[in-house]
Amino acid sequence: MVIRNFHILFIYILFITFASYSVANSKQLSKSPFIPDDILNKYDDLPKEYKSKICGFKNYKLKKKIINKDLAPKILGYNSRMDNNKMVEGIHSRDVFKEYADAITYASVTENDEVKEFLFDKLYTWAKNSALSATKQCYTNSKDKPILKDCEGEWSDPNGQDIAPIKDATVAVEIVMGLNYIYNLNFTSYKTDDPRHKKINQWFKSFYKRIKPVSKFYMGNSAGWFFPNIALKHNNNKNYKSLVKKLIKGADKWILKDGSIKDRTTRGNRSLWYHHTGLGEAFMILEIANAANVKLPKNYEKNLLKAAELFQDGFVDNSILEPWAKKAHNSQASNGVQKFNKNLDGVSFNGPWLHIIQYRYPDHRTSKFLKSKMTTRARSLKSDEIAGIGIGCIYNALANFN
Repeated sequence: MVIRNFHILFIYILFITFASYSVANSKQLSKSPFIPDDILNKYDDLPKEYKSKICGFKNYKLKKKIINKDLAPKILGYNSRMDNNKMVEGIHSRDVFKEYADAITYASVTENDEVKEFLFDKLYTWAKNSALSATKQCYTNSKDKPILKDCEGEWSDPNGQDIAPIKDATVAVEIVMGLNYIYNLNFTSYKTDDPRHKKINQWFKSFYKRIKPVSKFYMGNSAGWFFPNIALKHNNNKNYKSLVKKLIKGADKWILKDGSIKDRTTRGNRSLWYHHTGLGEAFMILEIANAANVKLPKNYEKNLLKAAELFQDGFVDNSILEPWAKKAHNSQASNGVQKFNKNLDGVSFNGPWLHIIQYRYPDHRTSKFLKSKMTTRARSLKSDEIAGIGIGCIYNALANFN
C-alpha cells in the first residue's frame, strides 16, 4: 500500500514539475498574438444569441457560391496604384477570402459545425491545389536580399500606372497569411488527428519564405511586415516580445502630435483612406501590445486618439485634410475632395479599429461618432481583409454588452 501511494505521489510530482516547466518555457504570450486573452475570454462568455445579433449574423446567408469560386492559381497584373482591379488575373481571390473570413466568424459565433467543416475542407482543397502559389515571388525571408531584383521599381510612373508585380506578391501573401491567422484561432484543435491538417500547414509554410523580414518600421504591408513575422514566431513558440517592443517604438514615431500619420495623411485624394488604414494598423498594434503585456510609450494613446479625431473631422469635411493631402505623396491632388466610402458600414479593410476604439475608449468623441454612424450591417464586424479574423465582432460585442 505504501509503495502504491509513493508511486502515485511520484507521478503527481512529475506532472506538476512538467506543467510548471511548460508554462515557464512557453513563448506564446497569448492564445492569439493579435487579441489579448482577457478579451477572448470575456467574448467567449457572451451569450451566443447576443453575439449573433450584435455582429450582424441574424439574417446571414452563407455565400457558398462565391467561396466555391476558389482561390486562383495566381494574382497577376496590378499596377503601382492598384486601381486596375478589373484587369488583374485572379482578383476574385480577394472576394473569396473576404466571404470565407465572414463565414468562419459566423461559424464561430453560431457554433455551426457543418459550416466549420465546409470551411476546413476548403482550406484543404486550396492547400492540395497549391492555390496562389504561382504568383510571382517578390519577397524573401533573407535580410540581405528581401526584395528580388526583377520586382523592384514600383511607382516608376508618377501616376502609378506602371505594372508592379510586387503588388501581386503582396496580395497573395496577405490572403494566405490571413487564412493562416484564421486557421490558428479556429482550427488548430479541430479534429486534431485529421490528416488534412498536414497538407494545410505545408501550404502555409510554403509561403513563409515569401515574407519579408522586418527592418525599419513603416505603415502599410501589415505594419512593415511586423504582423506576419510576429505571428510566425507565435506559431513556432519562439520569444517575440522584443519584436513587439520594436514594433511599438516604430509606430510611435509615425503617429504624429498633430494627429496626422506619416506618409499616410499626405496621400492626396486618398489621404483619408490611407489615414484610415494607418489607424487600422495603429489600433492593432495597441492590441498586440496588450496581448504581449508590453508597455506603450508615454504619448502613444494620446496621439492615437488625436489621429482618430482627425479621421472623424476629415470624414465629415474633406477639406480639413487639405494641409496634409496637398503634399500628394505617391498620389493625385485632392483639391479638398477625398475618395472614400461615404457609408462606414461598407468599410472592411483595416476595419477592426472602428470597433476597438469603441471598446477601449467608449466616452471619446470619435467612438460616439462611429457608434452613431454604424450599424450591425457593418462589413468590418464580420472580418478584416488583412487579419482575416472577426476582430471587429469581438470588440463590438464587448463594447455594447450591458
